[in-house]
Amino acid sequence: MEENRIYYLNQKEKQLTRTMYEAVFSEDSKKFVDYYYKWKIEDNNILVMEEACLKKPSFFQVMIHFNPYILWINGNLQKIPYIVAVATHPNYRKQGKMGQVMTYALRDMEAKQIPFTFLLPANPNYYKGQGFIFFPNQEQSPYLRDIEKEQNQTIKAAIATNSYLVEKNLQEGLRWQKAKPQDIPQMITFSNLVLEKKYHIFVKRDMYYYQRLFAETATENGGILLLKFQEQLQGMLVYGVSFQNCQVEVKELLLKDDVWQEEAEILCQRALPDYKINFDSSPMMIRVTNLFVFVSLLRSEYTHCYNVKVEDSMITSQQGCYRIEIGTNKSKIEKISENKVEQKLDISELTQLLLKDTIVYLKEWV
Repeated sequence: MEENRIYYLNQKEKQLTRTMYEAVFSEDSKKFVDYYYKWKIEDNNILVMEEACLKKPSFFQVMIHFNPYILWINGNLQKIPYIVAVATHPNYRKQGKMGQVMTYALRDMEAKQIPFTFLLPANPNYYKGQGFIFFPNQEQSPYLRDIEKEQNQTIKAAIATNSYLVEKNLQEGLRWQKAKPQDIPQMITFSNLVLEKKYHIFVKRDMYYYQRLFAETATENGGILLLKFQEQLQGMLVYGVSFQNCQVEVKELLLKDDVWQEEAEILCQRALPDYKINFDSSPMMIRVTNLFVFVSLLRSEYTHCYNVKVEDSMITSQQGCYRIEIGTNKSKIEKISENKVEQKLDISELTQLLLKDTIVYLKEWV
């Protein structure tokens, strides 16, 4: 009997996955799915499993989407796949098929010298079994503390109008206004400067990133707000609105300086009448896929050295004995003999150890 076929779809074939996407992710609106299949499949990879003797050419047992993002990693730019739309047809679940496809994908990334991949887990325990871990130092909700406070119309007014003055007891000339496409160049400069000062790993912003984000937030009845003080950009807020659940989801809040923290919190902490404010705090998970490239990208304020034996049941080519040195300006990895090993670690334990000094900021929907 022929084995199932695992392969990447070509550009025309990608549209064939929409039926499966809509069936598995039925909570997504048609407007959002339209956006996804216009913008995301333009440059992503979709890996599928299908029966070897296929009668229905558009029927897939399993699919995984890999959406590329340019990540800033300690000053280096790397194209990293973000795993989304992980789906198995109901008739083929609990048969180990997704594990086969994920193993194929991870080994392919290792061969292509991709240092790691990341995802937002629906079931963290499942992915932990595949070598994924939560980023140890991941910024969840910067600046935001107690979000359940007295009600106010501030967010509603900022969303409903192009501009809204923050209350008189705050800084004179401070206001939130809706971002427009012509603001993108300023938004790119602002966001990258803010993120470079605070984080070691984040998604690099560019023109395409914000063009896509405008389209994405529109499908969520949301948008982007700019915090201006005397016409100078001081902060950005990305949000979506669920009319069905009466909820505003704040996806991202970036501030130029902590001096604006109190003012931003006044905007963000006060719930709308009939709306609940939800600050996205969903942590991402990472999976190292090429240990040699991954180590070369890391940096630390202090030098750390490890003599380790690495175990990896999915990417077996990563198994071995290594000396790993993480430095302030350079990091390196080299093979060593087993008699020099000081500790044995599986790939997830090693990832946890190597990222202990790395502060990460990842806030993507899809």
